[in-house]
Amino acid sequence: SHGSSVIQTALNMTKLCMGTGTLALPFAAEKGGLLFNVVGLALIAIWNYYCANCVLRCRDCLPQTSNCGDSYSDIERPSARQQQIYGSVDDRERLQQPYNRKPPPVGTTPYASVAWYAAGPAGLLVVDLLMLLLMVMLIIAYEVAMISFIDDMPVTTGSRKVDIIIPSVIVALLSCSPDVSFLSKFSIIGLLALALSFIVIVWQGLVENGLIGFQSTTLNLWPRNITDASSWFGVVVFGYGIVPFILNFHESMKRPQHIGLAMKMGLTLVFVGYIIISSGVRILFSPSHSFDGDVLQALPTNSWLALIVRLLMTFVVAMTAPLIVVPCGEMIEGKLGIQVNEMYKRIAIRVLLCVLCTGLAEYAPGFVHIVSFIGCFCVSIVGFILPPLFCIQLRDINRKERMSQIDFLSYCDIGALVIGIITTILTSTMTFGELRRSQQ
Repeated sequence: SHGSSVIQTALNMTKLCMGTGTLALPFAAEKGGLLFNVVGLALIAIWNYYCANCVLRCRDCLPQTSNCGDSYSDIERPSARQQQIYGSVDDRERLQQPYNRKPPPVGTTPYASVAWYAAGPAGLLVVDLLMLLLMVMLIIAYEVAMISFIDDMPVTTGSRKVDIIIPSVIVALLSCSPDVSFLSKFSIIGLLALALSFIVIVWQGLVENGLIGFQSTTLNLWPRNITDASSWFGVVVFGYGIVPFILNFHESMKRPQHIGLAMKMGLTLVFVGYIIISSGVRILFSPSHSFDGDVLQALPTNSWLALIVRLLMTFVVAMTAPLIVVPCGEMIEGKLGIQVNEMYKRIAIRVLLCVLCTGLAEYAPGFVHIVSFIGCFCVSIVGFILPPLFCIQLRDINRKERMSQIDFLSYCDIGALVIGIITTILTSTMTFGELRRSQQ
C-alpha cells in the first residue's frame, strides 16, 4: 500500500531534472544549434535510459540477500562514522567474488553498493570520490550562480566578494543545523521560482521581438566546432543525470517492476520541457540577444519584476545549497572518522567547505561553463561509464560461474562503455579548455 505510483515516480524524475541547470539550456541551444539540439536531446535521453537499465541489471546480479546495502543491520556492517577501509592486499583474493564480499558499510547509497559488489572496495572508493567531487563542484556552481544573479541587480556594493558574503553566510549557517530536512520543503518554491523566471523571460522576449525570431532562417542548425558541441553536451548531460539515482526511484515505487515505464514517461516529459526551454527561448530572443551565460541575463537590469526574479532565485539557491553541503560534509566526516557526537568538528568541516567553495567561486568563470564541465566530466563518468563497466564486471562473474557465452547485451554494454569513455575524454578536455579561456 506504500510507495510511489508510476506517474508519481515519472514526475519525481522530471522534478530532479528541472533544477537550476535549466537556466543554462538556452546557452546549450546557442552552442549546439537548433537541429543538433533537438536530435541530441533525444539521444541523450535514450542514453540515460540505457545506462539506468545497466544499473538495474547490476542490481539483479547482486546476492539475493542484498538490497543494495540497505537490508543489513548495523551490527553486521561497520558504522557509518568509522573511517572506511577499502581493503588490504590480504583481502584481494577473497574479494574476487561478489558473493564472498562483506556487505558495504552502513549508509552506502544503492548506487555505491553496486560499485562495491562489482569492483570491491576500490569501486566504492572511486564512486565516493566522484560523488564528493561532484558535490563540491555543485556547491561552487551554486555560489557562482548567486554571484551572477547579484551582479545583474541594480543595487550592489560594487564588490563581488562583499556581495556574496550574505548568501554564503546563510548557506554556512543552514548547513550547520542538526536537521536540514525542513529545507526540502523549499523544493516546490524552487520549481515555482524557475517557472516564474521563464514566464517573465518569455514575456520579455515577446515584448522585445514578438514572433520575429520564429520567422528567421539564419539561425545555426549545428554546432560551429567541437568545443561548442562539447559545451552543449555538458549542459544537457548535467540536466538529465538520473542514472545515479535510479535505484532510489526503484526502491520508492509501489510496483518496482514498472520502473521502465516510469523512466520512459519521465524522460519524455523532460525531453519536451528541455526543447521548449532551450530552443524555444533561444529562437524567441534570436533577433536581440545571444546567450553566453544563464538565461536570466536576458532580463533587463532596471525592471522591478526582473529584480524580484533574481532575488527569488538567489533565495532558492541559498536554500538548496545546504542540501548538497550536508551530505558532502557527512562523507568527509565519515572518511576522517569523525563521530556524530563531535559537533564542533562537524561544524568546522562544513564551515570550511563553504568557505573553500565561496573562495573558489570568486575566481571561477560563469555558471554555464561550470555546469558544462561538471556534466562532461563528473556526471558523464558516473552516468555513462561506470554503469556499463559495473554491468560487464558483474555479468562476467555470473557468466563464468554458469559457463555461458557472451550474449548480445554484453556486446552492447562494451559498446556503450567505449562510447562513454571516448565522449567523456573528448568533451571534458574541450570544456576544460573553454573554462580556462573564459577566465582570461
